[in-house]
Amino acid sequence: MSCKEIGGDFFEAVNTPQGLAVVLADVSGKGVSAALLASILQGMVYSQLISGMPLVEIVDAVNRFFTYKHIGEKYATMIITRLRNDGDLEYVNCGHVPPVWICGSNNEVLRPAHGNLPVGLLADATYSSDRCQMRPGDRLILVTDGVTEAENARGDMFDSERLEHVAGKSSSMEDVFTAVADFCGGTPLNDDCTVVELSYTGS
Repeated sequence: MSCKEIGGDFFEAVNTPQGLAVVLADVSGKGVSAALLASILQGMVYSQLISGMPLVEIVDAVNRFFTYKHIGEKYATMIITRLRNDGDLEYVNCGHVPPVWICGSNNEVLRPAHGNLPVGLLADATYSSDRCQMRPGDRLILVTDGVTEAENARGDMFDSERLEHVAGKSSSMEDVFTAVADFCGGTPLNDDCTVVELSYTGS
């Protein structure tokens, strides 16, 4: 959900020969300029995923686009993942909120911490990926920082600890939105909130 009429967050899910790819991005700023850049970025990433380009190369291309085009002060945090049928999950985190990995029937919560710079900050930045081995029943919840930085009337943030608690107890990502709304108690959002859930049911 956006905090203005239109937002700078976007997500995409694409079936590729290498597996299911999911990307979540948050372009800096708000309103029309952020939304337009998010739309361009979404189309760019989608076409590269369809072509089977490696995740790190996609991120490199996006970073070159931002830095070579000199798009004002704009940059973006993003996380891009690809889940294979055997549960192998590759991800590239570019300055984004670490994903919430909920493991098995005991709902153990892990936070894969591997990360890189946001795209658009440095033209010569290098990016790398990491991997997780998901098992049937595992879930991966991706959020933008509008979720963790949502504030209540006292100025307290929803923060990562509450996110982990809700994610570990929830049955769907809708529970995260409900928890954020209850926490804010009517205080308007100061940033766009996006939640994406990726569930692995087995090959």
